[in-house]
Amino acid sequence: MWVRSEYAGELAVLATWLTALLPWSVSVLRESPSWLDGTFTVVNIRFVFLQFHYLFGVALGRQSLDGLVQFVPEIPGFVPPNQVPEGQLWLATAGFFGCMLLLSLVYYARDEQLEAAAERAETRIAGGAPDALADAVPGAAAARLTLDPVRVFGACFAVLAVAFSVATAMFFQHQPTVPVGAVFMWVFAVVLLRVERT
Repeated sequence: MWVRSEYAGELAVLATWLTALLPWSVSVLRESPSWLDGTFTVVNIRFVFLQFHYLFGVALGRQSLDGLVQFVPEIPGFVPPNQVPEGQLWLATAGFFGCMLLLSLVYYARDEQLEAAAERAETRIAGGAPDALADAVPGAAAARLTLDPVRVFGACFAVLAVAFSVATAMFFQHQPTVPVGAVFMWVFAVVLLRVERT
Protein backbone atom coordinates (compact mmCIF):
# COMPACT_ATOMS: atom_id res chain seq x y z
CA MET A 1 0.00 0.00 0.00
CA TRP A 2 1.95 3.08 1.24
CA VAL A 3 5.08 1.28 2.37
CA ARG A 4 7.37 -1.11 0.56
CA SER A 5 7.38 -4.68 1.80
CA GLU A 6 11.02 -4.65 2.91
CA TYR A 7 10.35 -1.70 5.24
CA ALA A 8 7.13 -3.02 6.78
CA GLY A 9 8.91 -4.53 9.78
CA GLU A 10 10.71 -1.28 10.52
CA LEU A 11 7.41 0.59 10.21
CA ALA A 12 5.74 -1.79 12.70
CA VAL A 13 8.51 -1.21 15.25
CA LEU A 14 8.68 2.55 14.67
CA ALA A 15 4.89 2.88 14.90
CA THR A 16 4.92 1.05 18.22
CA TRP A 17 7.61 3.28 19.65
CA LEU A 18 5.88 6.39 18.32
CA THR A 19 2.64 5.27 19.99
CA ALA A 20 4.47 5.14 23.32
CA LEU A 21 5.40 8.81 22.87
CA LEU A 22 2.12 10.21 21.48
CA PRO A 23 -0.76 11.20 23.74
CA TRP A 24 -3.75 9.01 22.93
CA SER A 25 -6.17 11.73 24.01
CA VAL A 26 -6.32 15.32 25.24
CA SER A 27 -9.16 16.70 27.37
CA VAL A 28 -9.95 20.28 28.33
CA LEU A 29 -12.59 21.27 30.87
CA ARG A 30 -13.44 24.66 32.43
CA GLU A 31 -14.62 24.53 36.06
CA SER A 32 -15.88 27.06 38.63
CA PRO A 33 -15.76 25.20 41.96
CA SER A 34 -17.21 26.71 45.14
CA TRP A 35 -13.87 26.64 46.97
CA LEU A 36 -12.18 28.93 44.39
CA ASP A 37 -13.06 32.45 43.31
CA GLY A 38 -13.18 32.38 39.53
CA THR A 39 -12.73 29.58 37.05
CA PHE A 40 -9.88 27.31 36.13
CA THR A 41 -9.20 25.05 33.19
CA VAL A 42 -8.31 21.37 33.60
CA VAL A 43 -6.08 19.93 30.88
CA ASN A 44 -5.51 16.18 30.77
CA ILE A 45 -2.90 14.92 28.33
CA ARG A 46 -3.12 11.13 28.38
CA PHE A 47 -0.21 9.02 27.21
CA VAL A 48 -0.37 5.23 27.24
CA PHE A 49 1.57 4.93 30.51
CA LEU A 50 0.93 8.28 32.21
CA GLN A 51 -1.20 11.40 32.35
CA PHE A 52 -0.38 15.09 32.77
CA HIS A 53 -3.18 16.75 34.73
CA TYR A 54 -2.69 20.52 34.85
CA LEU A 55 -5.00 23.15 36.32
CA PHE A 56 -4.71 26.54 34.60
CA GLY A 57 -5.88 29.27 36.96
CA VAL A 58 -4.48 27.56 40.08
CA ALA A 59 -0.98 28.58 41.16
CA LEU A 60 1.66 25.95 40.44
CA GLY A 61 2.64 26.01 44.12
CA ARG A 62 -0.85 24.82 45.05
CA GLN A 63 -0.54 21.80 42.74
CA SER A 64 1.55 18.85 43.90
CA LEU A 65 3.69 16.71 41.62
CA ASP A 66 1.30 13.82 42.36
CA GLY A 67 -1.50 16.01 41.09
CA LEU A 68 0.40 16.93 37.92
CA VAL A 69 1.59 13.48 36.81
CA GLN A 70 -0.17 10.17 37.33
CA PHE A 71 1.11 6.83 36.11
CA VAL A 72 -1.48 4.52 34.62
CA PRO A 73 -1.78 2.18 37.66
CA GLU A 74 -2.82 5.24 39.71
CA ILE A 75 -5.52 6.37 37.25
CA PRO A 76 -8.48 4.28 38.52
CA GLY A 77 -7.89 5.73 42.00
CA PHE A 78 -7.22 9.28 40.73
CA VAL A 79 -10.24 9.85 38.50
CA PRO A 80 -13.67 10.70 39.95
CA PRO A 81 -15.82 7.67 40.82
CA ASN A 82 -17.95 8.10 37.68
CA GLN A 83 -14.80 7.71 35.51
CA VAL A 84 -13.36 4.55 37.12
CA PRO A 85 -14.44 2.24 34.23
CA GLU A 86 -12.54 4.49 31.81
CA GLY A 87 -9.48 4.29 34.05
CA GLN A 88 -9.72 0.51 34.28
CA LEU A 89 -10.03 0.17 30.50
CA TRP A 90 -7.01 2.44 30.10
CA LEU A 91 -5.02 0.36 32.60
CA ALA A 92 -5.87 -2.93 30.83
CA THR A 93 -5.03 -1.45 27.43
CA ALA A 94 -1.72 -0.08 28.75
CA GLY A 95 -0.85 -3.60 29.95
CA PHE A 96 -1.61 -4.95 26.47
CA PHE A 97 0.52 -2.20 24.92
CA GLY A 98 3.37 -3.00 27.32
CA CYS A 99 3.45 -6.54 25.90
CA MET A 100 3.35 -5.09 22.40
CA LEU A 101 6.24 -2.76 23.22
CA LEU A 102 8.32 -5.70 24.47
CA LEU A 103 7.47 -7.62 21.30
CA SER A 104 8.65 -4.64 19.23
CA LEU A 105 12.03 -4.71 21.00
CA VAL A 106 12.36 -8.44 20.26
CA TYR A 107 11.30 -7.88 16.64
CA TYR A 108 13.79 -5.03 16.28
CA ALA A 109 16.62 -7.24 17.56
CA ARG A 110 15.60 -10.48 15.82
CA ASP A 111 13.45 -9.54 12.82
CA GLU A 112 14.96 -12.02 10.38
CA GLN A 113 14.64 -14.95 12.80
CA LEU A 114 11.01 -14.07 13.64
CA GLU A 115 10.03 -13.75 9.99
CA ALA A 116 11.73 -17.07 9.15
CA ALA A 117 9.93 -18.76 12.06
CA ALA A 118 6.61 -17.32 10.87
CA GLU A 119 7.22 -18.68 7.36
CA ARG A 120 8.02 -22.15 8.74
CA ALA A 121 4.86 -22.09 10.86
CA GLU A 122 2.76 -21.02 7.86
CA THR A 123 4.21 -23.87 5.80
CA ARG A 124 3.38 -26.38 8.55
CA ILE A 125 -0.14 -25.01 8.92
CA ALA A 126 -0.74 -24.99 5.16
CA GLY A 127 0.58 -28.53 4.86
CA GLY A 128 -1.68 -29.77 7.65
CA ALA A 129 -4.84 -27.97 6.52
CA PRO A 130 -7.52 -30.10 4.84
CA ASP A 131 -7.96 -29.48 1.12
CA ALA A 132 -11.58 -28.44 1.69
CA LEU A 133 -10.42 -25.64 4.02
CA ALA A 134 -7.73 -24.51 1.57
CA ASP A 135 -10.38 -24.38 -1.20
CA ALA A 136 -12.84 -22.48 1.03
CA VAL A 137 -10.45 -19.59 1.79
CA PRO A 138 -9.69 -17.41 -1.25
CA GLY A 139 -6.01 -16.87 -2.02
CA ALA A 140 -6.13 -13.11 -1.32
CA ALA A 141 -7.71 -13.66 2.10
CA ALA A 142 -5.30 -16.48 2.92
CA ALA A 143 -2.37 -14.19 2.08
CA ARG A 144 -3.62 -11.72 4.70
CA LEU A 145 -4.31 -14.37 7.36
CA THR A 146 -0.71 -15.20 8.08
CA LEU A 147 1.53 -15.33 11.12
CA ASP A 148 3.63 -12.54 9.66
CA PRO A 149 4.90 -10.31 12.53
CA VAL A 150 3.86 -7.17 10.63
CA ARG A 151 0.27 -8.45 10.46
CA VAL A 152 0.43 -9.33 14.17
CA PHE A 153 1.42 -5.72 14.91
CA GLY A 154 -1.39 -4.51 12.63
CA ALA A 155 -3.91 -6.61 14.56
CA CYS A 156 -2.50 -5.34 17.86
CA PHE A 157 -2.86 -1.76 16.66
CA ALA A 158 -6.49 -2.51 15.73
CA VAL A 159 -7.11 -3.74 19.30
CA LEU A 160 -5.43 -0.61 20.72
CA ALA A 161 -7.39 1.67 18.40
CA VAL A 162 -10.71 0.13 19.41
CA ALA A 163 -9.90 0.20 23.14
CA PHE A 164 -8.62 3.78 23.16
CA SER A 165 -11.50 4.97 20.96
CA VAL A 166 -13.96 3.46 23.43
CA ALA A 167 -12.06 5.04 26.34
CA THR A 168 -12.10 8.41 24.53
CA ALA A 169 -15.86 8.16 24.02
CA MET A 170 -16.29 7.28 27.71
CA PHE A 171 -14.16 10.24 28.85
CA PHE A 172 -16.00 12.51 26.39
CA GLN A 173 -19.19 12.06 28.44
CA HIS A 174 -17.50 13.99 31.27
CA GLN A 175 -15.17 16.39 29.45
CA PRO A 176 -14.47 17.34 25.83
CA THR A 177 -11.81 14.85 24.66
CA VAL A 178 -9.90 14.65 21.38
CA PRO A 179 -8.52 11.22 20.32
CA VAL A 180 -5.08 12.35 19.14
CA GLY A 181 -3.04 9.13 19.27
CA ALA A 182 -6.08 6.88 18.82
CA VAL A 183 -6.42 8.23 15.27
CA PHE A 184 -2.78 7.33 14.57
CA MET A 185 -3.42 3.83 15.97
CA TRP A 186 -6.21 3.35 13.43
CA VAL A 187 -3.91 4.51 10.63
CA PHE A 188 -1.09 2.20 11.78
CA ALA A 189 -3.53 -0.74 11.96
CA VAL A 190 -4.81 -0.18 8.43
CA VAL A 191 -1.35 0.35 6.94
CA LEU A 192 0.22 -2.69 8.63
CA LEU A 193 -2.71 -4.99 7.84
CA ARG A 194 -2.86 -3.92 4.20
CA VAL A 195 0.84 -3.78 3.36
CA GLU A 196 1.82 -6.16 0.57
CA ARG A 197 4.31 -8.69 1.93
CA THR A 198 6.57 -10.50 -0.54
